[in-house]
Amino acid sequence: MTPIADPGYAAGVLLPRWSSALRLATVLALAAAAAASASSTGSRPGTTAPTPAPPPPQGMNITSALGLWKSSFGAVKIEEDDRRGPNSGYVQGVWMYQRSGADVVGYFAGMLNGNVLQFTWQEPNVPAPLVGQGYLVFDPGGARFAGRWWTNSRDRAGEWNGWRHTAAPQPLPTAPTEPTPQPTAGADYPPPGY
Repeated sequence: MTPIADPGYAAGVLLPRWSSALRLATVLALAAAAAASASSTGSRPGTTAPTPAPPPPQGMNITSALGLWKSSFGAVKIEEDDRRGPNSGYVQGVWMYQRSGADVVGYFAGMLNGNVLQFTWQEPNVPAPLVGQGYLVFDPGGARFAGRWWTNSRDRAGEWNGWRHTAAPQPLPTAPTEPTPQPTAGADYPPPGY
């Protein structure tokens, strides 16, 4: 094959071919993403879900909502949002689950009013992240939560339920052994007998 001596040929013939191939690849990727997102949990695209209102809050200490949880969307961690100041009532969190063999990590943040958390959320997706809102209602004892989520476009919605993640049992402490002698100022080191 001979090199192309005329740069105009490359710009006039080869670049439009690459551009067409790139457009075709983009359209195929978007079609695959649309097909994958159509099978996601929640209501079907094309339907508009009404925005449900959370129930009135009940008194609850914020620490009852913090920590590790298991949920219908996988593992969840909730912590105070320190950017808003201590005891502000704002929390932030993450959830993680598997989609087509890959880890998906979503983020949420919002105001905890008693036992009701109203939040905004974001989850990575192709071609653009999924974004929306929702609420969680915590059992005042901090054992479980139940709530709803929806996308900002209202084309997807669903329930989100969780229960407290219990830590693995820790081994019991062993009986103390004889203390190791500690050197003292001015003493010989190591102590005699070592």
